[in-house]
Amino acid sequence: MSVAGRSPHARPFGLNDGCIFVQSTCYRVYAKPNTANLSAGVSLARSADTDTRDSNFHKSGHLDIWTGQLHSGHHLLSHAPVSPVLRRAEYPHLELQGSGATIMADSSRKRKQTVDHGNHGNHGKRPRFLQKPQHNIAATPTRNAYPNGEINVKNFLKSHEVEIKSLEHAIKAAKQALTRRAFQDVPRELRRRTASHNPQRVPKRLRARSKQEAKEDNTPLARGTSGSGSGKGKIKFLRKEGREKSRQTWEERAKRRKVESSIEAPGKPESTKQPKQLTAAQATNVASGRRRTFPPLATPPTPPSRFRKRQKGKTWLPTHVWHSKRARMTDPKDPLWGFAIPLQPVVKAYRLTHRSATQRGAVAWDTSYMSTLGLEGAATSIINLLKSLNFATGSLENPWQDRGRAKRWMLGTRSWDGWICEREAIPPKKIALITAIWCVPDPQLPKRKLFIRVHPAAFPAVWNEVVRTAKVQKPCVTVQDLRYEIGSIEITGPAAAETLTSILVPIENTGAVGHAPQTLWGSLASTTDAASLPAGALLAFDISDPRLRDPPSTSPLLADQRSLDALTDILASWPIDTTQTTPSIFDRNARMAAARSMLSQKSINRRRSGCTLGEHPDIKPTDAQIPVLVYVSRASKTWTVLLPWKSVMAVWRSIMRYPVSTGGNPRFGGIKERRQVYFERSLPYFPYDCPGTDAGWAWELRERASRKHEWTKRPKGKRIEWTTIDLGNGRKGETGDPWACEWEYLLPEGINESGGKPGELRPLFQQLSLDEARNIVKEASSHVKDRHSARLLAVKISMIQRGTPTDCARVYRLPANNMELRARWLALMPQAGREAPPKKRSTYARSELPAHLQLKALARALTTPTEIQGGPPKAGEQDYPVVPDEEDLIGFVTTGNYNLCEGIPTAVANVALDRIMCAVKEGGGLAAENRLCIVRQAGSTIGRLARWEAV
Repeated sequence: MSVAGRSPHARPFGLNDGCIFVQSTCYRVYAKPNTANLSAGVSLARSADTDTRDSNFHKSGHLDIWTGQLHSGHHLLSHAPVSPVLRRAEYPHLELQGSGATIMADSSRKRKQTVDHGNHGNHGKRPRFLQKPQHNIAATPTRNAYPNGEINVKNFLKSHEVEIKSLEHAIKAAKQALTRRAFQDVPRELRRRTASHNPQRVPKRLRARSKQEAKEDNTPLARGTSGSGSGKGKIKFLRKEGREKSRQTWEERAKRRKVESSIEAPGKPESTKQPKQLTAAQATNVASGRRRTFPPLATPPTPPSRFRKRQKGKTWLPTHVWHSKRARMTDPKDPLWGFAIPLQPVVKAYRLTHRSATQRGAVAWDTSYMSTLGLEGAATSIINLLKSLNFATGSLENPWQDRGRAKRWMLGTRSWDGWICEREAIPPKKIALITAIWCVPDPQLPKRKLFIRVHPAAFPAVWNEVVRTAKVQKPCVTVQDLRYEIGSIEITGPAAAETLTSILVPIENTGAVGHAPQTLWGSLASTTDAASLPAGALLAFDISDPRLRDPPSTSPLLADQRSLDALTDILASWPIDTTQTTPSIFDRNARMAAARSMLSQKSINRRRSGCTLGEHPDIKPTDAQIPVLVYVSRASKTWTVLLPWKSVMAVWRSIMRYPVSTGGNPRFGGIKERRQVYFERSLPYFPYDCPGTDAGWAWELRERASRKHEWTKRPKGKRIEWTTIDLGNGRKGETGDPWACEWEYLLPEGINESGGKPGELRPLFQQLSLDEARNIVKEASSHVKDRHSARLLAVKISMIQRGTPTDCARVYRLPANNMELRARWLALMPQAGREAPPKKRSTYARSELPAHLQLKALARALTTPTEIQGGPPKAGEQDYPVVPDEEDLIGFVTTGNYNLCEGIPTAVANVALDRIMCAVKEGGGLAAENRLCIVRQAGSTIGRLARWEAV
């Protein structure tokens, strides 16, 4: 007899002491070919679907008692709560089979276990993991599907449908059970520690599961207590009630004041307040009837009431809420340049940023914190304003010539990057690196327009200089602050053009010519390198709301030879120079109209709900027409998109959701990723690598305080003691301030710091561009004597030896007064003719030789004297040269790390040109030897040989 067909509630059965304990409550019992005679009184329970009319079954409590014979093929299903007992000695022909059964052999050697029938408790081992009901797979009897030997297809499929669904549900439940919690299923960008204790930080589909898991394991739930407004903390309703009461009180007071001011009280004494005293300048202006007017600074848009208190003293970017969930933001009490700016993603992104920016994919930044100034006036007045500020002075190309790229820039089809200086400073004192963009001239308007894009760190200085210079122009130039009207997005990488052409879809214009920007825009999708476009290439057109085409789809890239040839012709001729019309983004009315007509996300979803799968809503004439302006930078290989401030978020979300053809989505970056991209391309990035400017000096002071704070909060046993550093030759202690780039050490003799408190005002530094430095190097002898300030030059440092330079590292030249030490440092240079040291000989080849040859090789190795390998000493050895003295210090590293693009450690540093010129004058030119330097980390005693190159 066999037992099979376990029910969901079946338990395994066993054989012990010659008895078969059928512990299952749902088994089918079969007989072998020979009939098994069962004695009366043997307990065999049957299932509910067993024929209850069988006379051989009798009720005995809650068990059915079998009194007859069990024939072959007879089915008995048991659902009794008490297990029946079968004695194998009495029924040798019985055979029990069942899924999950455990049959123990009847052996007299095993310890006999007594059965206490009087004790109904369970003395068995408690199961470690309790079986959950959702893991049981329900099964429907299939014999009902084919009564009388006929198959009922409907019932048959229905019964299997239930089984399949139960099986799928069980597999899904088993996969999630005891493996992953709800907070572990959130995206990688979310903070794990916050998400694990706050169900509101997980996606909506996982919140119920997170709350249930927290309830089961008694985990306290975190409540949102940050910020302001109702819905925060345990006393949210009390807060709400208190605010409502305060508002009512304020309204009553305002109403009372209004009533009292409208009723004039009789006999009220006149006011005894003294008139406000005017200054001499104000009195002169009042007497002469003049009123000095200055253009007002822009005010940030009024945030929603729930976010208003969080933006005191700073402004959120349009994508702040999106970034705050995925990036580390600036300290709320210490914003950067008045903005809350993302610093870096919460996930590790150094290598991912490198791959996305150089190999495949793209990296995007919300650069709406970049300041925009609008100039409007006569073309000659704007040109004279830029010339008086020494714009692009010292560049390889002259922006004021009437040919080539300069002429196209004046016509509004190119952008131009250059330094802007103070108006009357001698020598010119650089303020910031800006981007100037002209508007295409309109024949019907006599005035021209110009945009100036500048970093927010230098905006106050640039604003003051531009306003002062604009006042003296004849005719006058109008200056506008467009910081909160125009936002921007920067993107770089091989898939940058593909992403932008798919998201920024121009509005169809029936009057557009064949080579118009909106017509040729889509053909640029196959461009993988922004440097392949003309220098400063610019396109401007109007686009529709990208949310109407959400989710975005991958745009087809043209890979056939004919399309590639056409793209090459477009990049070579660039017909947009002759077809570009006046961009709408220069018109304030167009910007405001686009901001007002932006639909809410609820309206967008309502329109999308009426479309079928794969379709997008039709564009209506009332939809927003977003003016955009796209320009390219060859140096940084980036695409910059200018668009209205309130339209940034719609475009940003679409860019982040775009499926790149090579896989994945574009990544986002913060300030650190932006610096990384410039560093890997060995470009100095303003203001971090420009300490010769006011903005760069302010950043240096900020970094000094940050490094000192990091050092101070460490315990004394785990921080560097700067006074005990041994630099060799009896020198103790770090050179200068260990947390700072001590540019004061680089000042020439006879030049002192500016007045003021120490550390507040910058020394008399002059930041040089590469072209200016080249001119000075060519005429070295005439410039060494005439020094009005310390001139700093940005250089790229490549390590020759091991070691990775970091920020604040010291840069030395080769010793000028100690020729012996200089020779020792030059001996560390790898020589082309020097053979590499022999590698350790492998023992694998010797083991393949015969035994007698192996003995000969071993004897030869033991008798041959060991050759002393030549070569320079290694760092840390006694013969390794010490670092030079302070008089050979030429600069400091501002940005340093391992360069993934070049595969070696590199750095961007600033060096004093005057100290380099001394070495050039003594050495007779900029030979390879004079371009060598020594880099030492702050707090380290070992220097590393490196090579510098002006950038």
